[in-house]
Amino acid sequence: MTADSLTPAALDEPLYYLHNLRTVVRWVSDHHRDLLTDAECAQLVALLALAEPSQALLARMTMRKGALFRSDTLNYREIPDIHGALNDLVAGGFIDSAPALPAEALHALCRREDIVTLLLAQGVAVPKSARKSDLLPTLHALSTESQPLSDWWPDAPFSIVALSCMPLLDRVRLLFFGNLHQDWSEFVLTELGHQRYESVPFNGDSRAFRSRAEVDTYLAIHHCHETLTALVEAPERLPLLTEQLPPPDDNPWLENRRRKLLFAAAHSAERLGQHDLAQTLYQQNPHEEARVRLYRMQEKHAPPEKLLPLLNKELSGQLRPETRLLLTRVQHRLQKKLGQKVARAARSPLPTRQMLLPKQEQRVEFATLDALTHDSCLNGYYTENWLFTGLLGLLLWPVIFAPLPGAFFHPFQSGPADLYRPDFVSRRQQKIDERLSSLHRGDYRDLIRQCWHDKFGISCALVHWPALPEALVEQALAIIPAEHLQVIFRHLLADLRHHRRGMPDLTLFDADQRRYQLVEVKGPGDRLQDHQTLWLETMHRHGIPVEVATVTWSPSP
Repeated sequence: MTADSLTPAALDEPLYYLHNLRTVVRWVSDHHRDLLTDAECAQLVALLALAEPSQALLARMTMRKGALFRSDTLNYREIPDIHGALNDLVAGGFIDSAPALPAEALHALCRREDIVTLLLAQGVAVPKSARKSDLLPTLHALSTESQPLSDWWPDAPFSIVALSCMPLLDRVRLLFFGNLHQDWSEFVLTELGHQRYESVPFNGDSRAFRSRAEVDTYLAIHHCHETLTALVEAPERLPLLTEQLPPPDDNPWLENRRRKLLFAAAHSAERLGQHDLAQTLYQQNPHEEARVRLYRMQEKHAPPEKLLPLLNKELSGQLRPETRLLLTRVQHRLQKKLGQKVARAARSPLPTRQMLLPKQEQRVEFATLDALTHDSCLNGYYTENWLFTGLLGLLLWPVIFAPLPGAFFHPFQSGPADLYRPDFVSRRQQKIDERLSSLHRGDYRDLIRQCWHDKFGISCALVHWPALPEALVEQALAIIPAEHLQVIFRHLLADLRHHRRGMPDLTLFDADQRRYQLVEVKGPGDRLQDHQTLWLETMHRHGIPVEVATVTWSPSP
């Protein structure tokens, strides 16, 4: 099966969604056979051998939320015999016709009147004023054990079935997309024209996972994240969850996901007052955000004379600018506690403009833009994080969509899988340097213009097309010096994940004077965030014209 066959079905086909499911199943069966067990492969073969109505019902259920379904909600015009299709799926082992239901699942699937009828059938009186949420404890009182609907409610006018093949179909979706946040709707959006994707050739290395163990690790991390989210209502289970956290992994991107999970678990423990557990989890995690949280926790409890040397050693290493800024603040507070002199780095004050504007319904950024361009020769745009990130995306387009091993593995990617990983630049350093060298040669304008025309509307993670009209691109290329673009692009590439946000809100152009101005807008009560300050200071330090506009609303007349 070739990449050319990975095309969505036309939406005027009644069973378009089934065509898409078959396409994914066949692709995964062909290209990821070694990552599936014999039993899983046999089940996928059996799926493709089902009668078409049964396949269609399975596909419909797969596209819906969750794995439990009421029979009276399974109504599809193109599948006339739902009952026969259900029986076929039960016989094939794809559906459990009598799943054991905990009270919470039954409560979620039933309407209030259903629960009332169920309780009355069990001889339980229900107050007329009772809301649905009030009835869950009453269901718990009937049984604390999971049991089939027939035990909960023998005369129920519907049945509840479960997709027993959901773990396999989730695994198939993961193998195809390389993640679990994309789903079958990608095919639909592509067919509707809402999304267009760059065509990238696939080869033998075009896979997200190298082994079944990596797939299992990803799924374990994903399930832990889901459990962690659900622990809001059961915080006492958090220590048990932490025992299930996957061990360190030698795959860099899986290890990065594991560290994020570890950080989320530690942060949850900290918020729940489980400080010893939180500190243990932070200490086990080399993620920089975890280091910051750890020192903030220890700052409250550990003796400053013992903590400060450890922090000084941490600050002597290589750190992201944001991390260094946050840890330096902790350092200064510890120094004050010890009565030490706090040495602060010399910082040039940022240019600031005070503005008094009449209060308006529109956002403060647009009100400021109107005020700055009204009755002037300036032309302005609300660009925020889109202009320079978009220009970088256009310049590096061939690099971004280069078919490196493990970067692209399905036709619905807005960029390589490693775009925001630490090694994105190092894996492509030579090609990135070649494209950036056009800023010195002067042909970068032609490269960006040509890419804008050739690729307009094609999905790219760095390019937000609605915010990048041709007129803005032309003015930016005509007026912003290549030296300034070089500084901004290099700073972006130093940490794409974090530096793609925090850039100034407005870009103003003076075409006559061939000048431009970047403006960060702060409305009443607002203040600069750390990531914004770092951008502003970087730009100001390199002579890029940037200022902060502090807006105050004028009193009503």
